[in-house]
Amino acid sequence: MESLTKENIKIALVSFQKDAERVPPMGMVYIATYLSERAGIKNIKIIDKNFDNILEELQNFAPDIIGVGPMTIHYEEASAFAKHVKKQLNIPVMLGGVHISTLPDSFRSCFELAVLGEGEHTFADLISIYLKKREFLPKDLKKIRGILFMNQNKIIKTSPREEISLDTLPLPNFDFVNKAYFDEQEIPGANIVARRAFILTSRGCPYKCKFCSTSHFWGKLRLHSPEYTAQLIKNSIEKYRTSYIKILDDLFTINSDRLKKIKLELDNLNVMNKIKGIECQPRANLINDSLCLAMKDLKVKVVNFGFESGSERVLNWLKSGSVTIEMNKRAIVLCKKYGFTVYGSLIFGSPGEKLEDMRKTLKFIDFAIDNKADYIWSFISTPFPNTPFWEIAIQRGKVDGEMNFNLLTPHNLENPLLLDDDIDKEEFKRLFLLGRKKLRKLKIQMIFKFFKIHPLKIFALFARSPKYYLDRVIKQVYKH
Repeated sequence: MESLTKENIKIALVSFQKDAERVPPMGMVYIATYLSERAGIKNIKIIDKNFDNILEELQNFAPDIIGVGPMTIHYEEASAFAKHVKKQLNIPVMLGGVHISTLPDSFRSCFELAVLGEGEHTFADLISIYLKKREFLPKDLKKIRGILFMNQNKIIKTSPREEISLDTLPLPNFDFVNKAYFDEQEIPGANIVARRAFILTSRGCPYKCKFCSTSHFWGKLRLHSPEYTAQLIKNSIEKYRTSYIKILDDLFTINSDRLKKIKLELDNLNVMNKIKGIECQPRANLINDSLCLAMKDLKVKVVNFGFESGSERVLNWLKSGSVTIEMNKRAIVLCKKYGFTVYGSLIFGSPGEKLEDMRKTLKFIDFAIDNKADYIWSFISTPFPNTPFWEIAIQRGKVDGEMNFNLLTPHNLENPLLLDDDIDKEEFKRLFLLGRKKLRKLKIQMIFKFFKIHPLKIFALFARSPKYYLDRVIKQVYKH
């Protein structure tokens, strides 16, 4: 058997995320970059369900070790995949990501081990062990911080690893993902066709919304410096010819001072003139004239809010008292005043929510439409691990660590897991679909407006990827 070295070991990182918007598997990009630049690993491949037939690519690449990082809604698929790999290839599959970090008791024996929390340093340490031993022995694993594994039918969890100082990380290398991520795309919110950059300028969020598990995964909020952030954007613009910056932070607009500093650094790098627009997620309770001016100066075009509910009582609980309905309304009005495209999201079926609360959400939708909000999504309240939603669902006997995690989808209209038992399901469904009908009109208006501005480019995009765009059209026309 040939010995494994940093030069010949093959590592496959497999992403099960597949969505219409096509955002790269960012965590895997960071892992691959770190292994390549800091651990000296030469053969790393990201296999991505957005573009790849996973099993075919796996067979062609013939990896020595595999890493997966499924969200909760993909945990069943990842488990079935790991069982297949164990049976057919007999190589280790390492698990990581938000799901297992927030619900370690759901660990399954089809996985060799699991990485908890941030994976860059931990993954590199594990690969170092594997290169020496070509297997993972319990005595070696016990020395690695931030993991769990099975030993004699018991889950062993090691001590947590310290959080990473973000600016010490290498700039993410997107050569590991499919080049199509950087094709020109329609961006209706900004009324342009452009290549998108995908940027993370922070990890974590200072707020603790009742439904959010990612804030628990990341721990306390950590920010890249303005200098590092500007380098991230510059690198993407120069290397991948991007011009539209999609900020993936849970909360990018912490305050106007940080935005001004980022703008200054981008000016120093002569980058601002190459940016057509920026999209980000602000928070309604932080929106004011000063922040809007800073966003506008930074070329922010699209803002995406978590409005969550039109009921003061429900919103107060969901957002732990940090946001009010009036703040949400003011955010719409103020952002439209400054010329931003306003997106948002709403949740139906939260614990304790009554039909009257849902009717108030419908009235909020009417307000948003009347005040020129551009598009709002609506979802079914869903319990995810390590959140108050999850604890309530456990108490109600709806979830546990051994459940079928396919049930945890924000589109489960027929069986909303967190809807109170005394709520009539048919009336709930009627109200949800009434809201969805109102919101779909916004989406259609935005699409038609974009089509009128860019008819030839739309046809060119459709001709380039007919199946992709046809699937999206069908989904919009026929979904609930």
